[in-house]
Parts: sequence; structure tokens; C-alpha cells
Amino acid sequence: MSDGKRRASERKPSWLRAFVPKSSPLVVTVCEGCGLYVIEDRETVWDVWDYGCVEGDDLTVAIILGRPLTRVVWLPSVGHPLLRSVSGCAGIRPDGQYLAGHTCRLARVSVKPFTPPKMERPPGRPWGGRNLTKREIEEFKRIWNMPYSRLKHEKAPTVVGQGGEIQALF
Repeated sequence: MSDGKRRASERKPSWLRAFVPKSSPLVVTVCEGCGLYVIEDRETVWDVWDYGCVEGDDLTVAIILGRPLTRVVWLPSVGHPLLRSVSGCAGIRPDGQYLAGHTCRLARVSVKPFTPPKMERPPGRPWGGRNLTKREIEEFKRIWNMPYSRLKHEKAPTVVGQGGEIQALF
């Protein structure tokens, strides 16, 4: 190759594009030694990790093989995972998701795709179960259907309470 980069010896898994977006400090690249796709953590010290999600029985295998592990912490607010170091077996939880350290020319511990954890949501209505009055619903509909040019000049309705006048959304 003329550009000095090694060509991948495997297909890039499609889920890696969603797992490592462009805004992430993680980078998917090809290992120069073995030609496999790896994830580089360029946040502090550049570490190299295999891309398979290590959990369950694979976690036991990784510990027995002495592979270094890093915990995958999914942050919905930033839209990409962060990797957090664990020290040996300390800090490893059986319900966690991890990446195993990349060791050139050795098989991966796992090739399982990463799945973000399900968002915890209380049962019932997503807005907390508060019942709106007919007046509040009508006011919402009126504001919702109002043209933007008129909406930006509209003042929020006020409610007179015990503590004085309070502006309310509806």
C-alpha cells in the first residue's frame, strides 16, 4: 500500500458506526499488526480495545485469560459511550458491559455487538400522570396552533395565587 495504512482483514461491523460516532473520543481503526478492527480510546492515554462487548460468560473467559478490561458507560446525553478503567477484577460487576484489551494476533474474547441499556421509565403516562384540566388543554391547543409570528409576541397567561402573580405556561 502506498499510504502506509494497513488494510483490514475483515468487514467492519455496521453497529460500530452507531457505537463510535464522529463526536466521540473513541476511534475505530485497523490494527497495524494483525489487520483487525479495534477501538482506540484517545481521551487520555491511547488504549486499544477489541470491539466485541464482553459480558456474562465472556466476562469470565476474559478474567481467566488475564485480558485487561474497560467498562462501557453509555451516556444518552452525549450520544456515545465512555470507557472507564477497572483495576484487575476490582470494579467488575457481572451486569456490566466491557471491552477487552486488544492483544495482536490473539482471538477476540467476544464479537457481540454493544446494545445501549434500556431507559428506565416509570409505568403510566410519560409526563408523570398529572391530569390536565379542560382549560389547560384548550390553552395548549390554542398556543400550539398559533402561527409563530404571533406566538413570539404572545405573553404567557398569568395565574393569581397566594404568593402573588405567577406566570404559567398554560
